[in-house]
Amino acid sequence: MNAEHLTLEAKMSNFACSFHLLQSAVEGKPWDADALDCWAAETPLSHGEQVTARFVLAVWNPNHSWKCGKFDLMEALRIWDAEHHAAFLAWAREPWWA
Repeated sequence: MNAEHLTLEAKMSNFACSFHLLQSAVEGKPWDADALDCWAAETPLSHGEQVTARFVLAVWNPNHSWKCGKFDLMEALRIWDAEHHAAFLAWAREPWWA
């Protein structure tokens, strides 16, 4: 299906799955920002998983006070691996928000 015909929730699920650190939390599940926030806030995670969840949640709603914390771009760029940089840059080339 063409990306412009996807629902916003399907776009967010695909977007979140583009970050391999989030795949176990979101892959094959309907998009649920609150569930991702709880996962990131309440599960023992790597720092990269937490920062990546914060980024995806910031795309979903940058004005919401997420339990897992506020996204910091400089922190993310410092800790993300090349695959995460590529996923971020793909979004940054044509950014969209939920």
